Amino acid sequence: MDYRTEVAVREISVSQLLDTYYDPVTFHMCCSGCSEYQKRWSCPPHMPDTRECFAGFSKAYLIGVKVIYSELCRRESRQPGRLEAVRERTYGAVKKTLLELQLQLEGQYPGASSIAAGRCEQCETCTRAQGKLCRKPHRMRYSFSAFCFDLGRIAEHELNMPLKWCSDGLPEYNVAIAALLIP
Repeated sequence: MDYRTEVAVREISVSQLLDTYYDPVTFHMCCSGCSEYQKRWSCPPHMPDTRECFAGFSKAYLIGVKVIYSELCRRESRQPGRLEAVRERTYGAVKKTLLELQLQLEGQYPGASSIAAGRCEQCETCTRAQGKLCRKPHRMRYSFSAFCFDLGRIAEHELNMPLKWCSDGLPEYNVAIAALLIP
């Protein structure tokens, strides 16, 4: 098997989430440098204001899924031109499964709303770049990182899953971080 997963869930009040981890000064710059900036409906600019968007919610369930790669998978990711295909087959598949779970949970908690682990990937090509409306607004969820939260600190302090980085291929693991907001 290419990978295995570990899951952590942590309940936190929305006020604590905002007070402790919301850092627009630092993280707005990261968003504007992203290759998806202005290209996806789930990403900046023209996103709802973070504090306004979170205002109707009292608590958040932070969800971390650690994708731990096999050594074989990591070796394959270091081969020329293979990194993105390996990441899509592993981490990408986990993010899709996580979003499906979040959408199911929304149905079980009246008024709940999900924040996705990364950009929306519901369509092969997002209509935003053409200035058209979203094709799947009922499935599109905003990216957690696009709201300018310090996901590195959330991963380490709330989920006990410090982020790992690697300059060549995949790190030991990646962490998909999402949230379910509850009124």
